[in-house]
Amino acid sequence: MDEAEFWGRLEFRVCAEFRGFEDNRLRYLWCDGFEAEDYHLDGADPFIGGLMWCGVTGQERWRFTLFVGGGVRSREGIDWAGLLPDDEATGWLDAEPRELTVVLRPLEAEIDPAVDFGGSVRHRGGTQSSGGEGEEP
Repeated sequence: MDEAEFWGRLEFRVCAEFRGFEDNRLRYLWCDGFEAEDYHLDGADPFIGGLMWCGVTGQERWRFTLFVGGGVRSREGIDWAGLLPDDEATGWLDAEPRELTVVLRPLEAEIDPAVDFGGSVRHRGGTQSSGGEGEEP
């Protein structure tokens, strides 16, 4: 998988992850694309930052940070296929609707037993650091 294919597939994977959140403020969000702007690959925790189109309409301008794992020193050295979380994995996306930001840590994804291999979600909490209105009991 090359970089261009990765961004397109990540868009759909993010939409699926949003649908799995219990919090309705996140469940109904969707993603309509990414624009990688900054590649910070020389530090201890390399990441890519940029713009994503997100929100209820999928057209709000949000900021994203994608952590790519240690040992990466160049774009050519990124394992793009390895950064795409499995369909059954969760716990890799943190969304902050009030701040219009998303942090993606795909290498920290874990298989969720509440997701069957057919792709239907029975229960998945996802992650979100700010609580508040719109949450179901």
